[in-house]
Amino acid sequence: MNAIILSALYGVVMMYSGIFLKNNAAIRFTAIIGIVLLIVFNWLEFAGIPFFNVDTKGMLVFNTFGLVFNTVAFVATMFYFLLSGKDMEDVGKNVPDYYALIFFVLCGVSVVSAFQSLLMLFIDIFVYMFLYWYTDKVWPSEFGTRLSP
Repeated sequence: MNAIILSALYGVVMMYSGIFLKNNAAIRFTAIIGIVLLIVFNWLEFAGIPFFNVDTKGMLVFNTFGLVFNTVAFVATMFYFLLSGKDMEDVGKNVPDYYALIFFVLCGVSVVSAFQSLLMLFIDIFVYMFLYWYTDKVWPSEFGTRLSP
C-alpha cells in the first residue's frame, strides 16, 4: 500500500513542481528523490513495516511477489531517471508532467501487482484511460500545440 499511495502523491507533487522549480535539473533531482523514497518505503513494507495501513477488504494483497516486483520496477525506473534524465529535458518544456506521468504509471503498476479481485483491475483500467485522455490533450502532436496542463 505504501507504493500506491506514495507514487500517486509524488505524481501530484511532480505535476506542481514546475510552478516552484524552474530549473530542469532541480526537477530531475526531485524525481530521483521521489523514486528513492518509493524504493525505501516499499522495502520497509517488505520488511513488515507498513506506513499506510488501509483496509481494502481483500481486494489488494501485498505478498512477497508483488513487493519484489514493485521493487524491481522502481529500481529500473531509478536507473532510467539517472541515465536518461537529461534526455527527457530535451524532449519539451513540460518536464514535470513527464515525470508525473511516470509516477502515475508506477502507481498503476503497483495496483496491478497487488490486485486480488477484478474490481481493482477495472479501477486500474479507468486510471489508465484517464492518463491517456490527459496526455492526448496536453502533449503537442504533429498537428499543432495542445491545451496547457
